[in-house]
Amino acid sequence: MREQLKFLWLTETIHLIESQSGRFADQDINRQVKAMPTSLVNRIIVRATLLSKQNGLYLAQKVMLRSIKLSLLLLLLLSLIIGSSLTFGALSQNPINLYWALFSLLGVHFVTLIIWLCSLLFFSRFGGSLLIHGWLWIAEKLYQKKTVQQLVPAFVSLFGYRIRWLLGFVLNLCWTVILTSALIVLLVLFSTQHYSFEWKTTLLSADSIIQLTHYLGYLPSWFGFSIPKDDVIKLSEHALSAGDIRSSWATWLLGVFIFYGLIVRLLLMIICGVTWMITSRKIKLNLDDPDYQILAQRLQPLVTNVEDEDKLGEKRWQLPISQIEEGHGIYLVAVDIVDSWKPATTVPFYGFLNTREQRVAILDYLQLKPAKKLLIAIDTDRAPDRGLLNFIQQLINKSQQTRIWFINQGKQFHNWQSLSLPLANPNWLELDN
Repeated sequence: MREQLKFLWLTETIHLIESQSGRFADQDINRQVKAMPTSLVNRIIVRATLLSKQNGLYLAQKVMLRSIKLSLLLLLLLSLIIGSSLTFGALSQNPINLYWALFSLLGVHFVTLIIWLCSLLFFSRFGGSLLIHGWLWIAEKLYQKKTVQQLVPAFVSLFGYRIRWLLGFVLNLCWTVILTSALIVLLVLFSTQHYSFEWKTTLLSADSIIQLTHYLGYLPSWFGFSIPKDDVIKLSEHALSAGDIRSSWATWLLGVFIFYGLIVRLLLMIICGVTWMITSRKIKLNLDDPDYQILAQRLQPLVTNVEDEDKLGEKRWQLPISQIEEGHGIYLVAVDIVDSWKPATTVPFYGFLNTREQRVAILDYLQLKPAKKLLIAIDTDRAPDRGLLNFIQQLINKSQQTRIWFINQGKQFHNWQSLSLPLANPNWLELDN
């Protein structure tokens, strides 16, 4: 599967989860995405990809795709075995009953072909649904996490009717392998064993068998697969041992098998594969969806003079690199410290980060202009709860180098020490400047 389809799949999964369970905690990710000079579609996709990496969907998708590839490989190996078994079953008796052998080789192929064509033409919504429901059931059993279970419904929602072409490609690929395997074994047995051929019937006359033989051999005869002569067909009601007669029947049987079996499946496989490739390239996010409309407002770029890439045509996009490689500026900030505190340092003091608005402002600023050095002053009377630690982590992601400064030895000092944070005092900011 192409990378773009994988990312669209993840985006649809995130969309499905959020529409059912509410939005993820995405403030910092949205901030990163808004700073990207790219189109709205790409910002939505990048946001979904970053969220999927946080909650395990990205890895689960990789595992699922790897499992599907392994299952397909095992299915193809099984197809090789089934194809060989078809031939051995059809040629299990000598002399060979021609039309019974032909039915043994192509009977299941024709039945499954008719069922698939009917589902494709007349029941496009129903066709393939059993496989999809089976896939949903397996996903629920294998993955206990509800968010991971949404991968399969999201796939169905994103690809819609196009799935029938993918299923058709896989189905016809397996049948192509089955019939190719059967043909190879058929050629080997005909080349190394003596087989006599006969036809048997209770209801049909000899003339009917002659006509049927000509009808079936008409197309193959255009490509060199000769039809036995009428007198040979009539005499073959009882097995004949003459070499040229055996050879003519073997050639006819091979021609009918190749044209009405192998070539049919090969052409259908190619048609389904090409149609899948063409239609899957046209898949786009439905930006008219109300959820995406709301999300578009939240992902308005921090820099407004960005040309919309959607109007310039499709371009390849990349995920942002979270680690700051080159920052500018040296800052000291105070987190959850009373406003009366005054730092005794000549380093620029950016301010107190005690309210939500103040924290959003500093994160937006550092997203656009990452710091070279950032010193975070902490009051150790304040407990290191999850929200505070998460905010500190967001600050660390916005700076090339970050240190923590404990301004006192408060009640929670030992709890802070146990976190093994990178520590420094204000002198660290002035080094190498």
